[in-house]
Amino acid sequence: MVYFRSQYQYLFNLLTVCVLLGVAVVCGCSESKNRNALAPAETVTQPISEEMVAEVLAAVEKNIFAAEKEFAPQFEAVPMAPMLRPPTIAEVMAQLRAEFPGNVLDDDFTRIREIIASETYIDYLKRTYPQENQFQNFDEFWALASVEAARYLEFLNKYFKPPLPPPTAEDVDVLHYMTLFERNLNVRLYHEPVQVKGTMMDMMMNEPVHSWLEQRFVGTGKVGILLLIKLLVYHSILVDELQEEDREKIHALFVEHGTQKGFLRVALQEPVSLGYVLKDFTDVQVFRKWVDGEFHEVAWWKQNEENEK
Repeated sequence: MVYFRSQYQYLFNLLTVCVLLGVAVVCGCSESKNRNALAPAETVTQPISEEMVAEVLAAVEKNIFAAEKEFAPQFEAVPMAPMLRPPTIAEVMAQLRAEFPGNVLDDDFTRIREIIASETYIDYLKRTYPQENQFQNFDEFWALASVEAARYLEFLNKYFKPPLPPPTAEDVDVLHYMTLFERNLNVRLYHEPVQVKGTMMDMMMNEPVHSWLEQRFVGTGKVGILLLIKLLVYHSILVDELQEEDREKIHALFVEHGTQKGFLRVALQEPVSLGYVLKDFTDVQVFRKWVDGEFHEVAWWKQNEENEK
């Protein structure tokens, strides 16, 4: 046995070396393959084609759903809450009628003032007019919503042309103030005797109109005065048009739904028009005659013409 081992020791050692070399070659090939598999993209000789990218994206799309489900936290299934939709006008009307039974249009606008002060009505306004989100009550809403800035700017742009400076936010604010004043004056003429020229003079000589007139028109000579006259004339015509538009909208709702339901519809569909009614009218009977068109010639300068005939 000792002789065998010594006689074939060289052969045995050679065989051992060959086995080790074989293992090394196999491992080396395997490592080479692994290195190629993990090599950066630029070392891969095969270019990435559009078809390859498409296949990858398709596989991602196919498996991403399963992956999200696998890694998503597991919760017990909870039934979904039903989606809430805003109530319709008919539903809001029914709720308000239940909260405020009786006539909506009474002798002194008492009931409608209670309605527009209610939480139900204010919530309705906030849902319907989200752009006017800085109000807590009807008066605050109306102060924001009644300013027809786009219409005022369209009107002012007809007169403030180069070389005059273009209309500004201050011009819009002053024109709105004048609009409120003239609308109220036109309605007051139904209630009481008014010295129209003196009242208009007071408006023009007090703020904010007086300083606006000085800034915009004084110092420009005769051209500025002629422009002022033209602007005031057409502004009064604009006010007349605005009031007539409101009257027609209210009259249409009264004809379609009756006076009581129609007046509630005015509160829901035409809240700005309602604000003018409550601001300007103190006599409900006069208001109803105005709605019926009995006072169609509403502008102060038209009524002044009638008085002078």
